[in-house]
Amino acid sequence: MLDKFGHKNAGTPETHLAHAKRRAGAIARLHASGYLNDDEAAWAEEIAAAVERIMADIAVRTANLGDRVDSIRHGHDFYEALGAVWSEMAYSRWRVQMGPNAALVLDVVVHDIGIARAAASHAMHVRRARRLLTDGLNLWAACHRSVRNEVTPADLAAAQAAIL
Repeated sequence: MLDKFGHKNAGTPETHLAHAKRRAGAIARLHASGYLNDDEAAWAEEIAAAVERIMADIAVRTANLGDRVDSIRHGHDFYEALGAVWSEMAYSRWRVQMGPNAALVLDVVVHDIGIARAAASHAMHVRRARRLLTDGLNLWAACHRSVRNEVTPADLAAAQAAIL
């Protein structure tokens, strides 16, 4: 191992070996091959983050009553909540509009399954799966854009005021 990575100045040989064995994700591979552009790769990350946020709300949580040293400055939590509302509303609309094809897109984006394997598991050709993926990513952008136009910061503030 030292023979293979001894010429590297930074990092240990073990670190370089682990990095060499790591496989890029499905979206990263599609982006590197040029099939997905930068916007589509970013939209895929947004979908994955929205799914992760929704699933985190469902999971069982524990409480830590210790003091936090990394607290967010006052006022930022409002905009974080606004972003969460936009993402969850966009995700709900996106799922409805995608219909049964959402499963394939989520397999690639969230579960990191390669496009060929996802196409085979959904009994379709790889070209059709790629087209569904790009159509789904573009639909996400349209859904997110329409939600941002519909729900303003004033709407969220009014809704929070009604609750409090």
